[in-house]
Amino acid sequence: MSERIFWICLRLWSDSISADEANNADILIFQGKKMQLLQSVVHSRPRLLALTAMITLLSGCDEWENWAKTEKVTPQYRAQPASAKELTNYISTASSNSKRVRMTGSGHSASDITITNEVLFTPEKLNQPLTLDRTRLKNPAEARLVRVQSGIRIKDLNDYLDKNGLALQNMGGFDGQTIAGVMMTATHGSGLNYGPIADQAVSLQMVVEGGRMVQIEPTNGITNPATWRGRLEEDSNIPVELIQNDDAFNAARVSIGSMGVVYSVVLRADQKFWLREVRRKASWSELKAAGGPIDRLLQGLPVYADRPSPEHWELQYSPYLNSQGDHTFLISERYRSYTPLPEQASSERGQPGTDFASGLVTVLGQPIAWIVDTFPELAKPILEQALSAEVDDNYTNVSYKVFNIGVVNDAPAIAVEEAFDFTKTIAAIERSFTVADAEFAKGNVHSSPIAIRFVKQSDGLIAMQQGRNTMMMELIGLRDSKGIKPLLSTHQRIYFTEFQARPHWGLDLNSLTSEAQVRSLYPKWDIWKTQYRRFNGGTFDGKVTDRLGISVRPRT
Repeated sequence: MSERIFWICLRLWSDSISADEANNADILIFQGKKMQLLQSVVHSRPRLLALTAMITLLSGCDEWENWAKTEKVTPQYRAQPASAKELTNYISTASSNSKRVRMTGSGHSASDITITNEVLFTPEKLNQPLTLDRTRLKNPAEARLVRVQSGIRIKDLNDYLDKNGLALQNMGGFDGQTIAGVMMTATHGSGLNYGPIADQAVSLQMVVEGGRMVQIEPTNGITNPATWRGRLEEDSNIPVELIQNDDAFNAARVSIGSMGVVYSVVLRADQKFWLREVRRKASWSELKAAGGPIDRLLQGLPVYADRPSPEHWELQYSPYLNSQGDHTFLISERYRSYTPLPEQASSERGQPGTDFASGLVTVLGQPIAWIVDTFPELAKPILEQALSAEVDDNYTNVSYKVFNIGVVNDAPAIAVEEAFDFTKTIAAIERSFTVADAEFAKGNVHSSPIAIRFVKQSDGLIAMQQGRNTMMMELIGLRDSKGIKPLLSTHQRIYFTEFQARPHWGLDLNSLTSEAQVRSLYPKWDIWKTQYRRFNGGTFDGKVTDRLGISVRPRT
């Protein structure tokens, strides 16, 4: 639905639109889907009946579904804000009419975090780099600050940074999300020197209750209050309140979309760099041995004692025993270089044919899921082969092309991810073996290796990495497999119960169902909740806040 239709709908609903405004409305296109008319509007303004009918038929008829097909919703209104003015106007109107507002991001969250059945925004038109007014900064010469709109996708952000000799300090294995989406959910890369992507943000502009825009930064933020003009850079008609407060900032940058809608973000980038990736297989007994790589990590030592250690160290593994009675792991080592390295094609990564085989999975996901469900014993050699296919003694490229794991991201899959206290790494991985075996006996089978990444602790109040170095365990499966949801849900339940693992806000099957559960996971939850209530008067409630029992204005 167009932005114009959205505006008319809400104004009609509030009975505050004039006849002239209605007569000047954009031509509407009937989409052929029925919905109950807004009776109150029809009765109060008969002369607008035809317009109202068309608007109402358009509003609510457009179902939105996430990429994993785990959540879908038919909102009353849907719009794509294209400017700060539109965003503030829409939220102001929605707030005055007690309507809930959510922004979806790119739809790659498996959970209900982004959705509402009332006013749903999608970010496609808020996707541009922006000018950073350096006269407002404490240090105008700081060269690596970059300001972008919240809906820019990581892929496009990488292209923009690359052209300017810059790069994200770190990123995850996928580049299809929006920058606000990865921030709001504490999405991350790997490496104990690097927190979640939200930790690269130093300032954000957000539209909060009533359509007000605020700029939130740490107490010692980048902006100089003495030169602060109090107006938006792109539109001087929009006032912006500067808030420099650690609690507000640490709440807002990972806020599960529930404090407001982010308009723009200022990131502190790195200079452009390259990565050399080495992938090799190892056994679990080797990895967990005293003095081995995991033991060294737990002691705060470099991964390797006898050679240079990588900045980024990741694991993938089969939860099933191999023919030697051990578990096969794939180690991914990534070494940073600020001196250019050869930029190899993605087809040169891994064993010959790996890129092609990954592409086949993206189009043959359903039949592969049927084969694994029908012949579960095949899952074990399939996982072993998948790990072997990625072995590579040298792959080099610019950083973001190595972080991105490639075409396999397009496979029709569902994923959940759990954040463990780093010190529980060995116990958690070994527990995954027993859970997998028990579920295998029920016919619920892993169709993809389990992935492990290590992430630095974060000050984000409800970031999964809050207050502790973290081991992230990602469990992935083909979404057409009949046993995938029971399998993933069982892993989540056990890890919460036994390890107090924190579910990834986006990669989650809505496993948390009460505020008490969340409070038990996050020591600073009540500080976050205070800030949440400071900026949200109910407009930014959604499915997730209902589920957790924290909505300001609960829906019955």
